Amino acid sequence: MGPLVLPLLLSPVLLFFAWLFESILVIKDVPVITVACVLVALWLIFNYTRHYGRFAKHDPDRLQSEEYRYETARLQMIAAKKLPEPVSADELPLPDLAPNLPEPEASAQGEGSLTSNDTDEE
Repeated sequence: MGPLVLPLLLSPVLLFFAWLFESILVIKDVPVITVACVLVALWLIFNYTRHYGRFAKHDPDRLQSEEYRYETARLQMIAAKKLPEPVSADELPLPDLAPNLPEPEASAQGEGSLTSNDTDEE
């Protein structure tokens, strides 16, 4: 929903402009700029709500976290086995939750400190 957030944040700015320019371009006691800004702000809010509602209705799994989706897949695997007795989750062969995490820097620094100590001793 990232691309829709920016226009939504434009709504308060438009309402501020509506208040700021309420006495400019008044035709027959109707402030045209104020009415236009308020209508555009309301349209942006309505459009955002409509898109978000449609997204939530047609693809609700994308709104869930990675951990929720992981647990759902795990439960589906358990249910697919149709075992007569329950199996603990630890016994199931599942891939690591986050295989793309960088390696810790402590191990690289530890190797560098060993090398510097070896040169100091010589």
